[in-house]
Amino acid sequence: MHADNARPDWTRPLESERLSLRMLTLEDAGWIAQGTTNRKVTDMTGRIPYPNPPLGAELYVLTCQAAEANRGDRVRAIIRKADRAGMGMIGLHPRKDGAWEFGYWLGEPYWSQGYASEAAQLLLNAADLAGIAPIVAGHYADNPASGRILEKCGFVYTGEVPIAFSSGRMASAPCPRMVRAALPTL
Repeated sequence: MHADNARPDWTRPLESERLSLRMLTLEDAGWIAQGTTNRKVTDMTGRIPYPNPPLGAELYVLTCQAAEANRGDRVRAIIRKADRAGMGMIGLHPRKDGAWEFGYWLGEPYWSQGYASEAAQLLLNAADLAGIAPIVAGHYADNPASGRILEKCGFVYTGEVPIAFSSGRMASAPCPRMVRAALPTL
């Protein structure tokens, strides 16, 4: 995406100094399976099962691509530019109530290095330019690090704590809800 204020072209990668957020391809299934065959990752997601073998990851990629084509989801691979490593995924999903659900996962080797915050801000900046709002999110209560990342990106807690199912856990757990605060008008 360029620095001008034009609407983003969602078919092109979103770029920062360290990262590229690009559309998923079936070739991503290998690193997705590797990154998500880790309970520390899948237990914090709603939609990714554990274990997640390569064939399952291929199905997941195809499902994400179909959701983009049919519903307008915006799901991107998080790629580290330095070595072209697939690090995780990030996305926005339209909901029936008019809001967009924001979510992401990052492989464990990439935690605590600022990548999640950087990728989140990159996608959310594109969403702002595209007029995508309101944006909501949640994180499992036993994953406060994700809550801190969301707060850095302008999300605030709503006070709601529904019990949400996790395919990784094959169980439900408390999931505090957040909403992205309105952007200041200039």
